[in-house]
Amino acid sequence: GGVNDESFNQSAWAGLEKIKKEYGEDKVEVKYLESKQDAEYVPNVETLVEEETDLIIGVGYKLADAIEEASKNYPEIEFALIDASYKEQPKNVTSLLFEDNVSAYLTGLIAGKMTETNKVGFIGGMKGEVIDRFDYGFRSGFEAANPEGEVSVQYANSYTDSALGKSIANQMHKNWSDIIFSAAGAVGIGAIEAAKENGKKAIGVDQDQNKLAPENIITSAMKNIDVA
Repeated sequence: GGVNDESFNQSAWAGLEKIKKEYGEDKVEVKYLESKQDAEYVPNVETLVEEETDLIIGVGYKLADAIEEASKNYPEIEFALIDASYKEQPKNVTSLLFEDNVSAYLTGLIAGKMTETNKVGFIGGMKGEVIDRFDYGFRSGFEAANPEGEVSVQYANSYTDSALGKSIANQMHKNWSDIIFSAAGAVGIGAIEAAKENGKKAIGVDQDQNKLAPENIITSAMKNIDVA
């Protein structure tokens, strides 16, 4: 999704920028490499190794294999990995894990109380352990607040396609979903655009996304990756 995705990656980069600001540029140097496709994960990690980086952070579970391989090849370097761990955890890899179902549950409660049509939507990025937690938490919270309501669920199979997110949201709006929660990186930006154009409500993810549509975003399931 890129470092300016207004979501997952941007939050992680904001954390590193905070470190630089707190300790000073003369003490800490931070940088990022963007991967446009999965095949770039290993080369990008190798590049950071060659640049003698002390700590390399894999932002997202899709980097699990690349980080594991590098941790074995370079035991003297520290690694961190967001949203994934291993059955046999390497000693030089710190996994940063989150109870996404908990924050998503709270957004589901809010959606259940605020919906005027008794229909809401969830847009997921890619099917898997992490997004399943958002999905399950949101639907559980909604059901607790509104047992008679209905949640439409659709996966985009992408974290980058904003146009697809907008298209999915538009269809959900046509089917009477008046609030949509997206856990899909940049795909969710498209869903927020649809909410603005159609006068509907949206729920942000990962960081406070209210600034993207102050009249439409009612809350955000904040992950606080920057803090981690």
